[in-house]
Amino acid sequence: MARVEQEVLVAASLAEVWDLYFEPRDWPEWVDAFAGVVSSHGYPQEGGKLVWRTGAAGRGEITEEVSAHEPRSLHRIRFSDPTMTGELETRFELEGPATRVSQTMDYRLAERGVFAFLGAFFVRSQVKRSLERSLEGLRDHVGAASPR
Repeated sequence: MARVEQEVLVAASLAEVWDLYFEPRDWPEWVDAFAGVVSSHGYPQEGGKLVWRTGAAGRGEITEEVSAHEPRSLHRIRFSDPTMTGELETRFELEGPATRVSQTMDYRLAERGVFAFLGAFFVRSQVKRSLERSLEGLRDHVGAASPR
Protein backbone atom coordinates (compact mmCIF):
# COMPACT_ATOMS: atom_id res chain seq x y z
CA MET A 1 0.00 0.00 0.00
CA ALA A 2 1.30 3.48 -0.88
CA ARG A 3 1.01 6.55 1.35
CA VAL A 4 0.92 10.28 0.61
CA GLU A 5 0.58 13.14 3.07
CA GLN A 6 -0.18 16.83 2.73
CA GLU A 7 -1.13 19.67 5.06
CA VAL A 8 -2.09 23.32 4.96
CA LEU A 9 -2.47 26.12 7.46
CA VAL A 10 -5.81 27.92 7.08
CA ALA A 11 -6.15 31.44 8.50
CA ALA A 12 -9.54 30.79 10.13
CA SER A 13 -11.03 29.28 13.26
CA LEU A 14 -11.33 25.55 13.68
CA ALA A 15 -15.14 25.82 13.74
CA GLU A 16 -15.20 27.76 10.46
CA VAL A 17 -12.81 25.40 8.66
CA TRP A 18 -14.65 22.32 9.94
CA ASP A 19 -18.05 23.63 8.85
CA LEU A 20 -16.89 24.63 5.35
CA TYR A 21 -15.06 21.31 4.87
CA PHE A 22 -18.36 19.43 5.18
CA GLU A 23 -20.54 21.82 3.14
CA PRO A 24 -21.40 20.04 -0.15
CA ARG A 25 -22.36 23.30 -1.90
CA ASP A 26 -18.76 24.46 -1.47
CA TRP A 27 -17.01 21.31 -2.73
CA PRO A 28 -16.91 22.43 -6.39
CA GLU A 29 -14.88 25.43 -5.22
CA TRP A 30 -12.06 23.47 -3.62
CA VAL A 31 -12.18 19.66 -4.02
CA ASP A 32 -9.82 18.71 -6.86
CA ALA A 33 -11.76 17.57 -9.96
CA PHE A 34 -15.11 17.51 -8.11
CA ALA A 35 -18.09 17.40 -10.49
CA GLY A 36 -21.03 16.47 -8.27
CA VAL A 37 -22.64 14.30 -5.61
CA VAL A 38 -24.33 11.15 -6.88
CA SER A 39 -25.76 10.09 -3.50
CA SER A 40 -25.30 10.73 0.21
CA HIS A 41 -26.66 8.74 3.15
CA GLY A 42 -25.71 9.78 6.69
CA TYR A 43 -22.58 11.61 5.52
CA PRO A 44 -20.38 12.86 7.22
CA GLN A 45 -21.29 10.83 10.33
CA GLU A 46 -19.57 7.52 11.11
CA GLY A 47 -21.08 4.81 8.93
CA GLY A 48 -22.33 7.39 6.43
CA LYS A 49 -21.80 6.91 2.71
CA LEU A 50 -21.10 9.36 -0.06
CA VAL A 51 -20.82 8.72 -3.79
CA TRP A 52 -19.47 11.54 -5.93
CA ARG A 53 -18.01 11.94 -9.40
CA THR A 54 -15.14 13.82 -10.92
CA GLY A 55 -14.86 15.55 -14.26
CA ALA A 56 -13.65 13.72 -17.37
CA ALA A 57 -9.97 14.02 -16.42
CA GLY A 58 -10.55 12.79 -12.84
CA ARG A 59 -10.86 9.43 -11.09
CA GLY A 60 -14.47 8.73 -12.14
CA GLU A 61 -17.07 7.78 -9.55
CA ILE A 62 -15.76 7.63 -5.98
CA THR A 63 -17.51 5.81 -3.15
CA GLU A 64 -16.70 6.80 0.43
CA GLU A 65 -17.72 5.22 3.71
CA VAL A 66 -16.98 7.10 6.94
CA SER A 67 -15.02 4.97 9.40
CA ALA A 68 -14.38 7.71 12.00
CA HIS A 69 -15.86 11.15 12.60
CA GLU A 70 -14.70 13.06 15.67
CA PRO A 71 -16.11 16.60 15.57
CA ARG A 72 -13.55 19.33 14.95
CA SER A 73 -10.73 16.82 15.13
CA LEU A 74 -10.77 13.84 12.76
CA HIS A 75 -12.57 12.49 9.70
CA ARG A 76 -11.53 9.14 8.20
CA ILE A 77 -13.04 7.44 5.17
CA ARG A 78 -12.53 4.25 3.23
CA PHE A 79 -12.82 4.89 -0.49
CA SER A 80 -12.92 3.09 -3.79
CA ASP A 81 -12.93 4.23 -7.40
CA PRO A 82 -12.14 2.54 -10.72
CA THR A 83 -8.38 3.01 -10.22
CA MET A 84 -7.73 2.48 -6.50
CA THR A 85 -9.00 1.69 -3.01
CA GLY A 86 -7.79 3.01 0.30
CA GLU A 87 -8.29 5.23 3.30
CA LEU A 88 -8.09 9.00 3.69
CA GLU A 89 -7.63 10.51 7.14
CA THR A 90 -8.13 14.24 7.64
CA ARG A 91 -7.10 15.92 10.89
CA PHE A 92 -7.97 19.42 12.09
CA GLU A 93 -5.82 21.14 14.74
CA LEU A 94 -5.74 24.65 16.19
CA GLU A 95 -2.48 26.46 15.59
CA GLY A 96 -2.70 29.88 17.18
CA PRO A 97 -5.51 31.79 15.44
CA ALA A 98 -5.34 29.40 12.45
CA THR A 99 -6.26 25.77 11.75
CA ARG A 100 -3.89 23.11 10.44
CA VAL A 101 -5.59 20.61 8.15
CA SER A 102 -3.56 17.49 7.36
CA GLN A 103 -4.42 14.55 5.17
CA THR A 104 -2.89 11.09 4.97
CA MET A 105 -3.98 8.79 2.16
CA ASP A 106 -3.10 5.10 2.09
CA TYR A 107 -4.08 3.54 -1.22
CA ARG A 108 -3.69 0.47 -3.39
CA LEU A 109 -3.94 0.56 -7.17
CA ALA A 110 -6.63 -1.64 -8.70
CA GLU A 111 -4.31 -2.75 -11.51
CA ARG A 112 -1.62 -5.33 -10.71
CA GLY A 113 1.53 -6.51 -12.53
CA VAL A 114 4.63 -4.95 -14.04
CA PHE A 115 2.83 -1.99 -15.63
CA ALA A 116 1.08 -1.20 -12.36
CA PHE A 117 4.44 -1.28 -10.55
CA LEU A 118 6.01 1.10 -13.08
CA GLY A 119 2.92 3.32 -13.11
CA ALA A 120 2.87 3.52 -9.31
CA PHE A 121 5.65 6.14 -9.34
CA PHE A 122 3.66 8.34 -11.72
CA VAL A 123 0.39 7.76 -9.84
CA ARG A 124 1.93 8.62 -6.46
CA SER A 125 2.97 12.08 -7.65
CA GLN A 126 -0.48 12.64 -9.15
CA VAL A 127 -2.26 11.59 -5.94
CA LYS A 128 -0.01 13.80 -3.84
CA ARG A 129 -0.59 16.76 -6.15
CA SER A 130 -4.37 16.19 -6.05
CA LEU A 131 -4.35 16.32 -2.23
CA GLU A 132 -2.24 19.46 -2.42
CA ARG A 133 -4.62 21.16 -4.86
CA SER A 134 -7.62 20.30 -2.67
CA LEU A 135 -6.03 21.56 0.54
CA GLU A 136 -4.78 24.74 -1.11
CA GLY A 137 -8.25 25.18 -2.59
CA LEU A 138 -9.79 24.75 0.88
CA ARG A 139 -7.41 27.34 2.32
CA ASP A 140 -8.23 29.83 -0.43
CA HIS A 141 -11.98 29.12 -0.29
CA VAL A 142 -12.17 29.57 3.48
CA GLY A 143 -10.25 32.83 3.12
CA ALA A 144 -12.68 34.07 0.49
CA ALA A 145 -15.72 33.00 2.56
CA SER A 146 -14.48 34.57 5.81
CA PRO A 147 -15.96 37.90 6.82
CA ARG A 148 -13.38 40.66 6.62
